Amino acid sequence: MSLPIVLSEALQHIYQGQPWLDVTFMEHLRELDAAQASRRFDTSHNIWELVNHIIFWHQNVDRKLKGEKPEQEGDLPDFYFPENHGENNWQATLQRLENSITHMAETIRNFPEEKLYSNVANTQHNAYYYIQGILQHAAYHLGQIVLIRKYAESE
Repeated sequence: MSLPIVLSEALQHIYQGQPWLDVTFMEHLRELDAAQASRRFDTSHNIWELVNHIIFWHQNVDRKLKGEKPEQEGDLPDFYFPENHGENNWQATLQRLENSITHMAETIRNFPEEKLYSNVANTQHNAYYYIQGILQHAAYHLGQIVLIRKYAESE
């Protein structure tokens, strides 16, 4: 099995599978409603903002790996929190997360293994750096989401 396939599967497992971390995004997000996703503790980001942040960086790195401009007209800003905090909008955000993970995993899966250690155009880093960064980024923010949920449940 090629390294891009292994890395792609690792990302998919963090979303909804059986990752080494033993927790997934979907087990912690699917049961949240819009009000819970909007809840903020002191100056922390809320879960909704963290999910949009993850989507933002999936799009950014996906485009870099494809040789496209990372940020494009019409993209939502990093840590975006919509004015409409309704349930339909939260469900749409979860669908956007699923789409971003699917696209990112597919880009990783199809990335030429022989180019993993070559610099990505217009950057100072190779593709492996960005792909590994996406995995670390996902795990880091999943941990934040788990902690925010636990904190909310303890109050």
